[in-house]
Amino acid sequence: MKKRTLAQRIAGAPYILWALLFILIPLAIVVGYAFTDADGNFTLQNIRQLAEYRDIFLISFEYSFIATVITLVISYPFAYLMSRKGMAAQRIMMMLVMLPMWMNFLLRTYAWMTLLGNEGIINTLLGYIGIGPFKML
Repeated sequence: MKKRTLAQRIAGAPYILWALLFILIPLAIVVGYAFTDADGNFTLQNIRQLAEYRDIFLISFEYSFIATVITLVISYPFAYLMSRKGMAAQRIMMMLVMLPMWMNFLLRTYAWMTLLGNEGIINTLLGYIGIGPFKML
């Protein structure tokens, strides 16, 4: 195993901090709640009650399996076809894949503009109470 330099460790520190704050600590909190009761005492009662939700779990697994199969059935032939085309066709096909993701981003951007614009909802509300408007964009 390759030994990491100090610069590599420092460069990885923000990710490690992010993972601790937003992945590991919330996961530890969920596990803590799973094995404690309202008074903070250790219990397995919460785990035993999961059997009541067995049907919901099975339906969730069924839907996830169906979604995975549909994704594989569509994506692998598309990727194979894409690998056999020329560079210009590959670019167009990649745009067809990326465009829906960009649309989601574009819609969220317009939503933020509606909220934070000079004539937006937040500035209008701040103007009614005599605080604003502020330039937030």
